[in-house]
Amino acid sequence: MSNDETFKPAVVDLFCGAGGLSEGFHSAGYRVVGGLDASGVAMDTWRDRFGPVGLGVTSKLDAAMEGGTFAEFLDRADGKIDVLIGGPSCQGFSTSGGLSKRGGRDLYDPRNSLFAQFVAAVEKLDPNWVVFENVPGLLLYHHGEVAQTIHDMFGEVGYDVRPLILLAADYGVPQLRRRLFFIGNKTGRAIRFPTPTHADDDLWSGFALPFAHLSRVGHKKGDADALKHVTFEHACGDLPPLNEGQALDGVAYPCEPCTPYQREMRLGSAEVRQHIAFNLSVTDRMAAQLLKPGQNWRHLPADVLPDRFKKIRPYDATTIMKRLHADRPTYTITTKFNEASTGAFIHPDQPRTLSVREAARIQSFPDSFVFAGSPVQMRTQIGNAVPPLLAKAIAEAIRPEVLLDRGLVERPIRSTIRMDDVALSDIVGLQGARKRVKQHDNGATIPLSPPEARAK
Repeated sequence: MSNDETFKPAVVDLFCGAGGLSEGFHSAGYRVVGGLDASGVAMDTWRDRFGPVGLGVTSKLDAAMEGGTFAEFLDRADGKIDVLIGGPSCQGFSTSGGLSKRGGRDLYDPRNSLFAQFVAAVEKLDPNWVVFENVPGLLLYHHGEVAQTIHDMFGEVGYDVRPLILLAADYGVPQLRRRLFFIGNKTGRAIRFPTPTHADDDLWSGFALPFAHLSRVGHKKGDADALKHVTFEHACGDLPPLNEGQALDGVAYPCEPCTPYQREMRLGSAEVRQHIAFNLSVTDRMAAQLLKPGQNWRHLPADVLPDRFKKIRPYDATTIMKRLHADRPTYTITTKFNEASTGAFIHPDQPRTLSVREAARIQSFPDSFVFAGSPVQMRTQIGNAVPPLLAKAIAEAIRPEVLLDRGLVERPIRSTIRMDDVALSDIVGLQGARKRVKQHDNGATIPLSPPEARAK
């Protein structure tokens, strides 16, 4: 095949949700030909965004494999899927959701989880590449045995994969969110992860483990080429103010974009959409009115706190009822960013929690990305999503290798870290500390942990 700048690798997104991974790959020049999720409202959002180019199916994965859905995906991909992406539920890898042998499922066996269905889908759709996303705790869970099993299961169907935890803030997302990615292929190409573009040497100063080791890959201290992390103000400072419970939709922006991030988020959007603030409980309202940036529940009068807070040790749950700093990235956006009592979701200078559009911006969804359903359903879609800018970084990192499988040559547009020459046991042992590094062929670095920092 001759080089053709118009060629777009075909992507199918399983467990796609609203489409965070899809959005990232689409913006990196891929063709999203299919998406599948069991949530009808999430698929409504996905179809509104990608329906003109892709087939969105509301279904459970096992049912889709038994029907004609996969044949339709392959037909839209002209017979060949280049990359299969997806993030199955993490319940098969954690103690949440009542997962236990007593309940009929083996806590230590991911073959009894949705992951087994994902591998079956990989085998059936036969893509050249796979990108599998999940919770970061999976990498070290049960002393790394679950990660090893996942690696081996991919190997059984012909794929060499490597896992790595990435911190979204290191890729221009204004959020300290970690996600684990297994990336690999069946063609023998180099497995590459994106080199971080942003950094903050002082980010984890004063934090104890595990906070100081949230990212498994990053810049060396003092890297002059790294951009500063994007802050809340950089991301959301151009949005109109809101009162508690107020909703704005289809209104004009109050000002011109003030930062590169705001300009990027506003591309293709002429108005503010879904800027919805939520009503608060009495305690959350008090916290939103009284706390200063960086303060949390410990700074409220003890007599106004619910009884459950009396059982919390002062040095635990430090992000509960926390007011955000305008000049720092936020903490992880969850599905309950409307409740101050569940995390660090209080606006830096307005007496309320985050709005739907602010949370979407913090997740790096552009303003033109509109979510279907009720505000509660919007929250779920946003909180469960992979940040599109993080997905875009991954898509760009592997794109030259993906195109080589098609006989096409494309110059890399970002620096990458090659991982296929690193043993899985070494990756599982990584602890994010930037004291010891291993140089790779492109000059990027992988931090290696001191022995005492490794998981016991």
